[in-house]
Amino acid sequence: MNRALAKVAQLVHAESGILVKEGQYRTLQAAVSRASGDPETFLQSASDPVARPQAMARLIDEVTIGETFFLRDRRQLGSIDWQAASRRAQDRPIRVWSAACSTGEEPYSLAMLASEALGTRQPPIRVLATDISRPALEAARGGVYRARAVRDVEPELRRRYFHEQAGSWVVDTELRACVEFASHNLVLDPIPPLGEAAFDLIVCRNVFIYFDAQTCERLLAALERALAPGGELVLGAADALCRTSPQLAQIAARPVAGPKPSRKRAKPQPRRTVPAATQKPVRGRHLTIAPPAADAGELFERGLLELEAGNPQDAIASLRQALYVDPRFGLAAFKLARAYEAAGDRAAAKRAYEQALRTLVHDHDRYESILGQVELADIAAACRARLAALR
Repeated sequence: MNRALAKVAQLVHAESGILVKEGQYRTLQAAVSRASGDPETFLQSASDPVARPQAMARLIDEVTIGETFFLRDRRQLGSIDWQAASRRAQDRPIRVWSAACSTGEEPYSLAMLASEALGTRQPPIRVLATDISRPALEAARGGVYRARAVRDVEPELRRRYFHEQAGSWVVDTELRACVEFASHNLVLDPIPPLGEAAFDLIVCRNVFIYFDAQTCERLLAALERALAPGGELVLGAADALCRTSPQLAQIAARPVAGPKPSRKRAKPQPRRTVPAATQKPVRGRHLTIAPPAADAGELFERGLLELEAGNPQDAIASLRQALYVDPRFGLAAFKLARAYEAAGDRAAAKRAYEQALRTLVHDHDRYESILGQVELADIAAACRARLAALR
């Protein structure tokens, strides 16, 4: 059985870039069961040139199922400067790509925020929303969502951009007109998608945690090449926290620039990549999050600097001391796990990730300073992704 699942995992990786480790075979087995019954039956279908496309599509749909909602990580999305993007675009619509858009909450959120920022129900914006899952795209085109999906949308915005129907919330016509949905595989298909010009904004959030380092490097380079001059690439909090590749680690260390209103015409600017809004500047170029306890915070900051400098053993010592001072400092446990990974100690890394997951939910108020910059759910998602990769 494990041999068959290993072959299925290889096919999933080749088709979607998603890395399925041996520790995730139970989850993969469940996905295969929902898609085609058993691994052997699936492999037979996948070996048939006629049946393969449909079989792979069904399995990828099962593997990539995930929850999303409107205005996820509002602070990060709120940092997008739509006025500046409009000035750069001049007489054409702002070109936006929401990559791996799932069931459509993100691209509709982008159109909503652009409409609010530009003060019109018909903003000069075109959002291309793509995903590998065809069922997810069909749901996105339908534009009908349960109350849970719009829980973070304030009542005034709900009234403006949705209407209620049979207990669900339906996206209004004006918002739908801003968004176009299309099938696209980030790993196999061209970037930018065929027929598309360079984008002013690309949003690709919490996708890289599922890829290996080589795929991350290649995808990041391709996405940055797909930006127009002055364009921005926005990544997810979990992607930046995981830092699965050297390039992603560098991007995670760049500050997020918020909107800067100006009446002057914007000059052409170099492309830039915007990390998740997880960090703020501390001591020069290094970035960190204000930790909950002063003494533990100094040790935590020192550990981050040591890890950034390529000294994982020193970072381990500092971060362990931070946790000794404050055992419930979940973010320190997360960074300790990253240091253990850098040092090659997989067993210790797994223990630290598990500790982070246990402590992140404790004493919620002590993380108030962090929650303004990154959701605990994103840190937890990064922990779970790394645990799955290490098993």
